[in-house]
Amino acid sequence: MSIDLISMLHNIDISPYISDMFLKELWQHNKKATIFFLLFIASWIYINYKKGAVAAPMFQYGMYAGKFYSTDTQHVIKVYVNDQPLDVTQYSMVDRDMMQISAQDYLRSDTVNKVIYAVMKRILSKVALGKLMHEEDYTNQITDKKLTEWYVKILEKIIGYPVKKLELYDQEYVLQNGRLKPISAPLKLDHIAY
Repeated sequence: MSIDLISMLHNIDISPYISDMFLKELWQHNKKATIFFLLFIASWIYINYKKGAVAAPMFQYGMYAGKFYSTDTQHVIKVYVNDQPLDVTQYSMVDRDMMQISAQDYLRSDTVNKVIYAVMKRILSKVALGKLMHEEDYTNQITDKKLTEWYVKILEKIIGYPVKKLELYDQEYVLQNGRLKPISAPLKLDHIAY
């Protein structure tokens, strides 16, 4: 049985597949692009294997392993539209993320941008690519006004009615007995107000 399989594999003609290969066509079209592409792949493999940097999140096994303890303080964004608190539990998880996580991410973007730049510079400096990095490429250029305009449009689309007044508050909670318990007064966020 195994001999028949091996002889069958030897009789397979793969030349039609090789003639249509991407690299072969790219080489015929543009030799410099082919070399750049192959160097990029080789660099990616080198950085991942030798230097410990992970270029693709699916290879970050630590990201998916281990227990997540949420007994520490949690920050929750409370949304008030037209002087009424918005019950975000009435919306899908995707819509909730748009309403709450977008605002949280914007508020911490300055800190996150600096950390990402520092980590990537350190990693890419190990393979002599750190000189090519510029901090302004890792800084959000969005203003409070632009974000607020975008946020109001998204919010109106989600809730289905016009937003005449918008206020966001950040409140700290702690998880106790399976429930979030507030441990601070809500803090008004002036960055996003309409």
